[in-house]
Amino acid sequence: MPRFLSPEWIEALDAAAREAPVPPGVRLTIQQIVTDDGGDGGEVRYHLVIDGGGLRVRPGDAPAADVTLVQSRAVASALSRGELNAQQALAAGRLKLRGDIGRLAREGRALTAVEDVFAAVRADTTYP
Repeated sequence: MPRFLSPEWIEALDAAAREAPVPPGVRLTIQQIVTDDGGDGGEVRYHLVIDGGGLRVRPGDAPAADVTLVQSRAVASALSRGELNAQQALAAGRLKLRGDIGRLAREGRALTAVEDVFAAVRADTTYP
């Protein structure tokens, strides 16, 4: 079982992502920044790339992210487990968005298409 935010967890996300049906013609890169909220895990950065009808999850910074999401480990964990949704986190100021937010809205169909691709990874993940 991969530990949440570990390199193995990101690899598991990528393996699941490669199986996702993604609408062709969509290009979107979403950077995730998970800040350390007092624990010893440090900051974690990874990104999702939708391009050419495929989806990948890669460790580290995206060369050119369209949108960046910034959240603490606690928020990231709650979002991943389904205990909190992005709209709630945004409204409470616990999730910050940077970049081309309109693009994120315009490419919503691609995000909807890959919505449950990570369900199996979530079920197998060990959370702190």
